[in-house]
Amino acid sequence: MTKILKVTFLLCLLFVLFVLGSQNPHLVKINFIIASAEIPLAFIISICCALGLFLGIALSTILLSKAKLQNRRLRRQNQKLTSQSHG
Repeated sequence: MTKILKVTFLLCLLFVLFVLGSQNPHLVKINFIIASAEIPLAFIISICCALGLFLGIALSTILLSKAKLQNRRLRRQNQKLTSQSHG
């Protein structure tokens, strides 16, 4: 059930991004430190969305791994205290 919801959410997100991209074909001038370029707005939107997705996944992975490590340490500590009190 959750897999179906995830796929549905992903398809809806892709559809929204496609609509945003197709409605924004205008060229936007980007000034870099050294040079400048004219890039389609849809490309900038897709790059920003991909960068946000990547940063979100990276941050979530780091935080989740820290929480799992802390959980593992606390379980080990709990087992030691439990065995000492019963032993």
